[in-house]
Amino acid sequence: MTVPNSEATAGRTPGIPLRDADADSWVAKGQQHARRPLELAGSVASLSPVTSATATDPDQWPYGNFMVGWLDRSVDARVIRHVPDAAFFRELLRRAYAPVLERRPELGALLEDQSRWEMSVTNDVLQIQLDGLDEGYSMVRHHALMLFFAALWLDEPRRSQWLDLYDEVVTSLDDRPAGRPDLAALAAVEERAFNDFVALAPRTLEPEAAEQLLAEPSTLDHILEYQLCAAAAIGLLWREYRGLPEPEQEPWQREQLSELYRRPDYLEQIWMARP
Repeated sequence: MTVPNSEATAGRTPGIPLRDADADSWVAKGQQHARRPLELAGSVASLSPVTSATATDPDQWPYGNFMVGWLDRSVDARVIRHVPDAAFFRELLRRAYAPVLERRPELGALLEDQSRWEMSVTNDVLQIQLDGLDEGYSMVRHHALMLFFAALWLDEPRRSQWLDLYDEVVTSLDDRPAGRPDLAALAAVEERAFNDFVALAPRTLEPEAAEQLLAEPSTLDHILEYQLCAAAAIGLLWREYRGLPEPEQEPWQREQLSELYRRPDYLEQIWMARP
């Protein structure tokens, strides 16, 4: 199997190469920013050297181009592995966030630079040094906390802009006739999406197949709904965090990382709360 051409990973969409030098710099930045949160996490933190590496063999990608980066704890120096190109994932997010970008087109610039790919790496730097759940980890609810920290670590103005986008996603989701899905529906969203990640991953590997897949919106419905819910979960964390007086923000981080993140029901109460 060949590696997709970085100039056409998403069909006719220009490539977005994820270079080793950039990933290395994001790992270093993530390690710096994660130092204090990992101290706050206490006994559930497992401090370790972290490196990054491009996964050049598509057979080793967990979900094709549906996932930019993933964790490798199989070696002492833990590794953030990532795909060579993020163009397909960018187009996926553009479709998922369409309800917000139609209302706030200026936020579309967030998908034109490297800020989202930085978050893909820095969030994993934190996660790979935390003890997770053996069962019950939700890529919507639990993983939102990792991406929330990664958003906080961005440089301005991207930090504020990404948090604004996530806040807008919550509003967009709540404004739909059906509103925010309940917890059972949310679990079903996640399950269907990951089933489709597995089934559709081969179609993301070659330019022509990826282009055709992106041209079939209904085929991606489950995945786009998952991406929207995952973004909304980050937005809900931001709404809670920004409402705290500054002296209470670090204790909030401590509770989230050392205790709440370890619970299978993480974020459920916040998800079910209505404005």
